Amino acid sequence: MTDMPVLVCTGGSQKGQIVRVPEGGLTLGRAPDNNIVIDGEGVSRYHAQLRYDGGSLWLRDAGSRNGIFVNGNRVTDYKALKAGDVVTFADHTYAVRWESEVEEGSEFPIDEETQDGSPDGEGGESRKPWYWPF
Repeated sequence: MTDMPVLVCTGGSQKGQIVRVPEGGLTLGRAPDNNIVIDGEGVSRYHAQLRYDGGSLWLRDAGSRNGIFVNGNRVTDYKALKAGDVVTFADHTYAVRWESEVEEGSEFPIDEETQDGSPDGEGGESRKPWYWPF
């Protein structure tokens, strides 16, 4: 099995959960037909989409009212993601990691000062580079 990207929830109602991003991707939002359903103020019915294909991971705002942010910058269309990025929308925060970096069922360590979800607490890049051809 190859190493897959995962989203580690570091803040919000699903804090501590680890979600594998399958080949083909997934959707996030309040509507029950999303892959990741998040009830919460500021979360749109269809908030965002993640597309994982051929080793590339992309994030797209699905027309949400309150937006989605990567490393503090608002995403208005598509954004390439890499391990170490922090995705935020409403009061939910997800760290992008490799599956091999986290253990299933374990709570991901969070640096209380930065709240960035980085394993070293300094917001640094992941040990394993993750870039895309575009």
